[in-house]
Amino acid sequence: MSLIEQPDAGGNTVRLLKINNFLYPPFSADVIEGVPDVEIREDDVIICAYPKAGTHWVWEIVRYLLAGKTSGVPLVEKDNCMIEWMPADRLKDLPSPRVLNTHLLFRQLPRQAKQTRCKIIYVNRNPKDLAVSCYHHHRKLSEFYNYEGTWDDFLPLFLNGQLDYGSWFDYVKDWERAVQDNSDMPIHVTSYEELKQSPVEEIVRLAQFLGARSALPARDFAARVEERCSFRSMKSRKGWFDMSNDGEPIMYRKGEVGDWKNWFSVVQNEAMDGYLKQYMSDSKTKFIYDLSQSSTDNAGSDANMNIC
Repeated sequence: MSLIEQPDAGGNTVRLLKINNFLYPPFSADVIEGVPDVEIREDDVIICAYPKAGTHWVWEIVRYLLAGKTSGVPLVEKDNCMIEWMPADRLKDLPSPRVLNTHLLFRQLPRQAKQTRCKIIYVNRNPKDLAVSCYHHHRKLSEFYNYEGTWDDFLPLFLNGQLDYGSWFDYVKDWERAVQDNSDMPIHVTSYEELKQSPVEEIVRLAQFLGARSALPARDFAARVEERCSFRSMKSRKGWFDMSNDGEPIMYRKGEVGDWKNWFSVVQNEAMDGYLKQYMSDSKTKFIYDLSQSSTDNAGSDANMNIC
């Protein structure tokens, strides 16, 4: 294991932790190496997503669904329940039902995750918006990454899997295989774009998967959860947990679908499409790049991937 300085195309570097040839944020190596032995309970829920795919959002939604109410729910930061960030003894002290979260591959999850049949929620997001969000994330979290590069120089790092948690392409395919090969496990698949496009319907689906109950009819309660967990509400209530040097919330930038169009040049878009064609041609996962899309060709969610 070692701390490395990964250079981008312009010579600026990203500080990362390398363990067994896999890249992580510069977290505690002891915590990361202890992940396989983390205790998992049968009533745990684990949110799994590549960085910037909507982990904070879905984690908050699940907390409110399990609470069965939208008021009086404690204000808690997601990182306090992050498997590869929080020491195992701290996770052990959390009351049940725990809503844990991680950016790890399926095969990197704690061993007990597969033994206890705890509920897993896998969240994906279109790679173009995700890459832009990753760029701002690495720029703003200066105390971790110490990165000062430009978007043009950052994108090749993303495309080539030279960032923490490795290749996005490998991540998506790893989780696809996990869903397909573990049909006996309770795994629910959703996407950032589906939650933006049909929030109430997707929250109802999440509630059904979790077996969550409330005093209100399902759609009425889902509507209240959607409002409570809206981007504006979460930025107002929780943005101060992680602030950049310029006083802006790090984890809450725009929360939009299609912002990639403001960042990708024609050449960069063609490059991304080329990578998708090369590495994802056998993938069944479809992504939405613009909420005005009406076609499911390379845009929508594959119903066969929604396992509850």
